Amino acid sequence: MTGRRAGKVGKVAAERGGESSRERFLDAADPLFIREGYDRCTIRAISAAAGTSLGALSRHWSSKQQFFEEMFGRHFDPIHAAQNARFDAIEAQIPPGGKPDLRQVLEAFFSPALSGNFGAIEQRTSHLVYCRALMDPSSEARAILRPMVNATRERLIRLLRAALPHFDETRFFIAMTMVLGAYVYPQVSGPRLAEIMGVDFGAIDWDQAALFIPHYLEAGLAAGQ
Repeated sequence: MTGRRAGKVGKVAAERGGESSRERFLDAADPLFIREGYDRCTIRAISAAAGTSLGALSRHWSSKQQFFEEMFGRHFDPIHAAQNARFDAIEAQIPPGGKPDLRQVLEAFFSPALSGNFGAIEQRTSHLVYCRALMDPSSEARAILRPMVNATRERLIRLLRAALPHFDETRFFIAMTMVLGAYVYPQVSGPRLAEIMGVDFGAIDWDQAALFIPHYLEAGLAAGQ
């Protein structure tokens, strides 16, 4: 092999190795963040969980904030893309002077997060990271999350507001707490409740849950109109 060819192969291998190293750090951070939250999920702890050095991680990201922007983004972005694609389809079906179908809006919000897969990352992991992040008390974590979630959250609010035109502001606020609570609570606090109730949390079929949670919510919200 010529020197030029060997150099090219070495460069490709190095690039692949760098990408592999990058993914190893991100993968290691997922369960650590789910378990410990933002403040305790330090760069040093992530490096240790990945089985490599702090210096190796620092070659990819210059700060903890930059690391978590990428770490959150790889979970949030596919979910938001799928939710927004469904919102697009709903809006395209609304007749002039009509309103969106409540069940369709709820399913468009829940299904992309609870069921299916968007690539190499297991969907359950993405949902746990997403919900843990939404509940994290860290002001730094909230600052990272806000620009990531605002557009999709505002779109959900707008569609639900159009689907529930007779709700006053207080009732609509309560409706939103019900929807978002059903989205987050089962993932953040569900394992503890399942233990109390003797339910095998790991055996829950979240594809089915993505269908009946919107059904329950629709029934309750429709009764309040």
